[in-house]
Amino acid sequence: MDDLYSLPTYYDVSFSHEMREELAFLKNVFSQYCKGVRPKILEPACGTGRLMVPLIRTGFDCTGFDLNETALTYLKDKLERNQLKANIFNADMADFHVKDNKYDGAFCTVDTFRHLLSEKQAEQHLITISKALKKNGIYILGLHLIPEKAVLNKVTRWTSRRGRLTVKSAMTMLELDKMKRRETLKVLLNTNSEKESHTSIYQLRTYTLKQLTKLLKKTSVFEVVNAYDEYYDLSNPVILNSKSEYAVLLLRKI
Repeated sequence: MDDLYSLPTYYDVSFSHEMREELAFLKNVFSQYCKGVRPKILEPACGTGRLMVPLIRTGFDCTGFDLNETALTYLKDKLERNQLKANIFNADMADFHVKDNKYDGAFCTVDTFRHLLSEKQAEQHLITISKALKKNGIYILGLHLIPEKAVLNKVTRWTSRRGRLTVKSAMTMLELDKMKRRETLKVLLNTNSEKESHTSIYQLRTYTLKQLTKLLKKTSVFEVVNAYDEYYDLSNPVILNSKSEYAVLLLRKI
C-alpha cells in the first residue's frame, strides 16, 4: 500500500488534470476581492503546489504549508527550477502558526479540508485561518458533500499527461459511514513509467449541507458571500440544497 501524497510527481500530474476552471476562479476571486497590487495568499495543505505555482506566476504573493515533507521538497524544487519564490513550511492544518491579520485571502479546495477527521480539528482550522486573514479577508473552501442518495463503489477515472509521463487514475468510494462521518476512498495510479501501479486508501470526514452550515455557524468567523458548484463559474453562483454533491464556498472573515 502506498501513500498517495508521498508520490509527488505522480500526484502532481494526476491532480493537475482539468484544473483550468478552478485556477481561473481563484485568480478572479482574489483579484476582485483582495486589495493591493500583489495580494498575499495562504494555502493550507498546499502539497505539491499545483495551484500555488501558477498563482505565483500571475503575481500573487503566496505562502503554503503541509505536513508531508516529501511533497514540500518537491514543491521547493519546482519553485527553484522555475525561479519563483514563496514562503513554504511544515505545519498541520488544524494547528499552524502564522502572523495574525497578514493575508488578503486563502484557499483550500478539492476536499483537502475533509482530511480533518474530527469536528474539533475542523473548528480549529477555520478559527486559525480567520486569524491569519486581514479584515474582510476571503477564504475559498471547496469540498464534496454527501447528497441524499450517495452511490457506493462509484469509480471516477481520468488520464493526465505531462511530457512523456502518463498517469491513469481511478478513485473509488469503498465505504460510507454516515454515523461516524467517514468516507473510505481508494485511489489507483497507473503510469507508463516502467508500468508502475500504486494504490492508496485513506479516509475523509463527510459533510451534508446541514452539517457544513452548522459548523460555519458554530465557529462564527466567516460569512458566506456566495456558493458555486464544480464548474467554478464566478458569474453563476448557485443555491446549495440536499442534492448538491460539490460546494465551493466564497467566505469572508467576519
